[in-house]
Amino acid sequence: MLNPAISAINHLLSSESWAREGLAKHAGKSARLSLPPFDLDILVLPDGTLSGAEEIPETRVRMTPSALFRTMNGEMAEIDMTGDIEFAKALGFLFRNLKWDAEEDLSKFTGDVLAHRISTAAAALLSWQKEAALRFFGNFAEYWTEEQPLIARKDDLSRYLREVDETRDDAERLEKRIMKLEGRT
Repeated sequence: MLNPAISAINHLLSSESWAREGLAKHAGKSARLSLPPFDLDILVLPDGTLSGAEEIPETRVRMTPSALFRTMNGEMAEIDMTGDIEFAKALGFLFRNLKWDAEEDLSKFTGDVLAHRISTAAAALLSWQKEAALRFFGNFAEYWTEEQPLIARKDDLSRYLREVDETRDDAERLEKRIMKLEGRT
């Protein structure tokens, strides 16, 4: 029996020939997709769909919590890839661009007009819920960052992550300089 996540991905692939064609080029390859604490082992089939991998895949694509935070803030994030990098990049492209057309799926059961109305109503409800949640958590975050400073502000976290990256880069440059100086003596 297929993993529900793989079944859902295959459903999305069924309506996107460009995605299946892109994956079919990597038929027989497997990968582990990780977003801690979840791992999903996949195997690409010759028709460009997926199944569960029987063996532990050599190619691994892992998004760290820091990368997830950056992605949620609209920033570019590094994703750890090991193994077949071209295959990992193809998977990344696929998952960034594969979209679910819920209205199309719903129309098979209810008809086009009702599916459109349900989709429009659902989108409005989701938009309202998102706005209400953003306002609620915005007020909550403002209280805990400004009035009772127990959590860091978004700007402070972004600055901290940038400074960590700069410090890491500086340390790497210093290490290279030391190695170069040691090589001269």
